[in-house]
Amino acid sequence: MKIKTIIASVSAVLLVTAMSVAALWASHVPSDTVCQQVEIVLRDSAAHQFVTTAELLRTLQQAGLSPRGTKMDKISCQAIEDRMLQHDMVRTAECYKSPAGTVFVEITQRVPMLYVQTADGNYYVDTDRRVMPVRSTIHVQVPVFKGAVSQRAATEEYYDFVQWLNSDRYWQERITQIHVRNPKHIVLTQREVEGTIVLGELKDYQEKMARLRKLYVKGFDEIGYTPNEFIDFYKDVLTRIIELNKKGIPIIEGHAIIFLRISALSKKRRI
Repeated sequence: MKIKTIIASVSAVLLVTAMSVAALWASHVPSDTVCQQVEIVLRDSAAHQFVTTAELLRTLQQAGLSPRGTKMDKISCQAIEDRMLQHDMVRTAECYKSPAGTVFVEITQRVPMLYVQTADGNYYVDTDRRVMPVRSTIHVQVPVFKGAVSQRAATEEYYDFVQWLNSDRYWQERITQIHVRNPKHIVLTQREVEGTIVLGELKDYQEKMARLRKLYVKGFDEIGYTPNEFIDFYKDVLTRIIELNKKGIPIIEGHAIIFLRISALSKKRRI
C-alpha cells in the first residue's frame, strides 16, 4: 500500500511539472493546432479519491466543453475551469494548453472536515467551511454531529471545535460523535471508552477539555482506575445511594460527593 501511495505521489508530481511547462508554452500554441488529447489530473488522488477523471470528462462532454477535435485558439480554458468548479467534489481547477495539442485540467478535490446528521438531512462541511453533499465515494473518518445542528453553526462554531480537536492528537483519536441536544447541552462520545462527556455549551471548551484530559492522564492513575473501571465504580456508588434512599436513609448531594471521594481513593475498593 505504501509503495502504491509513493508511486501515485511521484506520478502526480511529474504530471504537475509537465502541466507547468505546458502553461509556459500556452501562449506559443499555433492557432491552427487541433486538440488531440485531454488530460485531467487529480493532484490529491494519492490521499483522496472522491471523484474520477472519467466522471469529470463526462461533465465536460455533457456541457459541450470537451476540447478534443477543436482548434486550440477556440478552446476557452476559463469556461472549462468554471464548469469544473460547479462540480460538487471540485475545490480548484486550472486549465492549460500545450503546443502539442493537449489540454490539461488540474483538479484538487474538496475534503470533508465534519459530518452532520439531522432530521432535515445529512451533509459534510469541507475544509473551506462549505456544505458538501453526501456521496458513496466519500470514505473518510471525521467527527459526526447529530441532533439540533444548524448549517450556520456547523460551518462556524462547530467547525472551529473540530479544527481544535484535529490540532490535539489526544482528543482527535478519542472523540467520534458530538450530539447537540441544544446549543447549551452538547454531549461527546468517545472511542473505546464507555460513557459520554457532557460538555454543556461550547463556551470555554478548551479549558473544560484540558481539565478532563488532566483527569484522564493523571487522576485515574492516582486512584488506581482506568476510565472504564471508574465509570463502572461510579455506577455502583450511585446504585448504593439509591438503595439507601429507598430504605429511608437521606443522603444529600454533599454527602454523596464525600462518599464518592472516600470510596474512590480506596484503590478499587467496592462498596
